Amino acid sequence: MTKQKAKAKEQVITVAVPEAGTPEEAKATLAKGIPGWDNLSKEQQTELAEIAVAQRKQRQPVQVTLTPKPNGGMTIGMAGKCEALGLLKLQKTFAAVSMDPVNARASELLNYLGSVNADNDGRYNAALSFIESMEPQSQAEALLLVQMYVTHDAAIRALSQLGKSEWVPTTQMFGNLATKLLRTSQGQMETLARMRRGGEQVVRHIHVDNRGGQAVIAENVNTGGQGNRKSDDQSHTTGAAGIGSTLLGADPFGNGVPISSREGAETMPHARGDKSGCA
Repeated sequence: MTKQKAKAKEQVITVAVPEAGTPEEAKATLAKGIPGWDNLSKEQQTELAEIAVAQRKQRQPVQVTLTPKPNGGMTIGMAGKCEALGLLKLQKTFAAVSMDPVNARASELLNYLGSVNADNDGRYNAALSFIESMEPQSQAEALLLVQMYVTHDAAIRALSQLGKSEWVPTTQMFGNLATKLLRTSQGQMETLARMRRGGEQVVRHIHVDNRGGQAVIAENVNTGGQGNRKSDDQSHTTGAAGIGSTLLGADPFGNGVPISSREGAETMPHARGDKSGCA
């Protein structure tokens, strides 16, 4: 049983697709190399041929090999028959025209993967495939993409540890770590989007209310009256933050406050008569 499982894991399926031709023409080639081809429906055969032809037209990402050094560490080599092609593709992956920035980014990836015991060909090439698929336009974007990959990987590792945790403190620790890493990953994606959009200008309309001797800046100012009345018709006060409720003032409906006056009122007689004098 063990040997059979080992052989099953090592099974490799090679899909031979012609360099040119339509999906219908590719079916004849695929029928010879795909196990269980005859068990597929016509729709499934057509779909498989269309996917295979589309992938053949895409540029394949760079592939590398990792070889352990006798004294520790890894050596990064180019996979494939042409090393020059691999090096040029690696430079394009990191948006560089020389090997110095390529070596720097490649070492950063290798150091991280080595710290989590994932420094193998498959994981390293997966990281390169992600960076290449994003098509960095500058070394700054390439550097950010390396950060995005390792941050995402660290977040997934924290989440996996969260699912294995049995104690509340451990669960909280990995939960907080995963949350911070996922927020960082989202921020990195937003940063990359801003870099690719270029500069943008945001115009905000601000109303300045300078009533009462203190400036009040707000997006919308509520005067509390009808229409556009003069600022002298309403008293205002402001709190410590420059925002407060209005004080009572003139009646907004035009009704004046009663004021005592001599007009129209009967005068009161003097207590000692109309003549003044001494007692």
